[in-house]
Amino acid sequence: MVLVTAALLMVTTVQSKNFASMIDARVELEAANKENEKLANRDSLTGLANRRQFFSHLNQEFVLAERSKSKLTVGIIDLDGFKPINDLYGHAMGDNLLTQVGARLSELANEHLSISRLGGDEFALVIKNDLTNEQLLAFGREVCEILNTPFALPDASVQISGSIGFAVYPDLASSAHELYERADYALYQSKKTNRGDAVVFCKSHIRDIETDSKIELILSDANLEQEIAVFFQPIVDLKTSRTVAFEALARWDGPILGKVSPAVFIPIAEKTGLITRLTEILLNKALLAASRWPDDIRLSFNLSAKDISSPIAAMKIFKIIKNSQIDPKRIDLEITETATMFDFEQAQSSIQLLKSLGCGIALDDFGTGFSSLSQLHALPLTKIKIDRSFVTQIDQKPASYKIVKSLLALSRDMHLQCVIEGVETKDELKVIDSCGGQFVQGYFFSEPLPETEIAHFIKETVTPHRFAQ
Repeated sequence: MVLVTAALLMVTTVQSKNFASMIDARVELEAANKENEKLANRDSLTGLANRRQFFSHLNQEFVLAERSKSKLTVGIIDLDGFKPINDLYGHAMGDNLLTQVGARLSELANEHLSISRLGGDEFALVIKNDLTNEQLLAFGREVCEILNTPFALPDASVQISGSIGFAVYPDLASSAHELYERADYALYQSKKTNRGDAVVFCKSHIRDIETDSKIELILSDANLEQEIAVFFQPIVDLKTSRTVAFEALARWDGPILGKVSPAVFIPIAEKTGLITRLTEILLNKALLAASRWPDDIRLSFNLSAKDISSPIAAMKIFKIIKNSQIDPKRIDLEITETATMFDFEQAQSSIQLLKSLGCGIALDDFGTGFSSLSQLHALPLTKIKIDRSFVTQIDQKPASYKIVKSLLALSRDMHLQCVIEGVETKDELKVIDSCGGQFVQGYFFSEPLPETEIAHFIKETVTPHRFAQ
C-alpha cells in the first residue's frame, strides 16, 4: 500500500506540473493572441486604430445607431501639402510629421469620438454625438486650425493643413458603406473648392453625384474627335501691346447634353481615366491650329496629373509634339502643383522628357499650393502663372497686391517668365501694370476664341496698354 500510495503521489505530482504548464502555456498563448490582435488593429506608425479597425468599429457603431435611432457621423481628413514635404525632406521626416499629426488628433479622442489612420496622409473620425451640421462645421474648422499650426521637425518647421469631409446617418446615408463613401465625397468637395476647410455632405451633393454619373456615362460613349473642340485665349505682352501666345482650352458640345463646362467634364474625365485620350485629341487639334499661326506666337497647353504620372502617357505626348508641324520651342506645357503630387519622381521624369524637346514648362495656379517654392528648384520650369484668385479685385485688396508684387519679384529673381491670369477689369489691369506685370491673360482682353477667329484676332492692333495709363 505504501508503494502504491507513493506511486500515486508521484503520478499526481507529475500530472499537476504538466497541468500547470499547460495552463501557463494557454495563458501565454491567449496573451500573444491578444497582442497580435492589437497589433493587427493598430497603425504601427501613429499608434491609432488602422483601416481594418476603423471599418470594424464603424460597422459596430452603425448597428448600435440603427437600434437606438441615434446619429452617427463619419469624418475623413486628408492632409494638404504632406506629399511635397515627404518628397522634399524624405520619408523619415514624413513619418515624423505623420506621428505628430496622429498625436494631435488623438488628443481629440473621447468616449464619443474615435480616431483612425486609414493610410498615407488620410485619417478618419467616428462621432457618436448628435451634432448639427453647424456644430460639425465648427468642429471641423477647429481640427483644421489644429493641423494648420506649424510642426517642428528635426531639420525644419513645416506648415500643412487638412481638408475634412463629414457625412451623417440617418440624414443622408442608409448604410455604413454609404456613410463612408459620402464622407469621402464631401472631402473631395472640400479639396476641390476650399482646401483646409470642412464640408458636410448635403442633398445638393446627391444631385451632383447623379449628374456626374450621367455625364460620365455619356462622355464614355461620346465621339470625342467630333464633339471636343479647342478654344484659345490670348496672352498679351503689355510692353509691346501684342498677343504673344494663346492658351488652348477644351470645349465639349455634344448632341445629348449640349455644351458642358470644362469645370464639370474635365474632373470626370480625370476620375474615369478618359483624360489621357482627351489630351491626345486636344493636343493634336491645338498643334494643327498653332501651325497656321505666325512663328512668334506661342501655344500654351495644359497637362493633367495622369498625363505626367504615367510614363506611357508622357511618351505619347512626346511623340505627338515631335511629329507635329510646329517647333516644340513654341510650346509651353502647363502643369499644376496638384498634378505633381501623385508621383513626384515620375512627374519629374515626364517633365524632363518633354523639356528635352525644347518645350517650355509652366507651373499653373502658382501661389495657391503648399510646395510651389520647393518646386521652383525641383522642376525644370521656364514660366509661372499667377492664379486668378490673387487678381480678382486686386485694386481693392492690398494683400493681393502685395502677393502679386512679391511673386513678380520672385519670378524675376529666378529668371522665370510670369503670366498673370484672370484680368477682367480696367482697374485690375492698372494695378498689374503698376507692380511690373508684363504678360497678362483674361476676359478684359478676350474670352476664349474658336480657331476660326484666331487669324483675325492676331491681325488686329491689340493695344491694351493704353487702358493701364
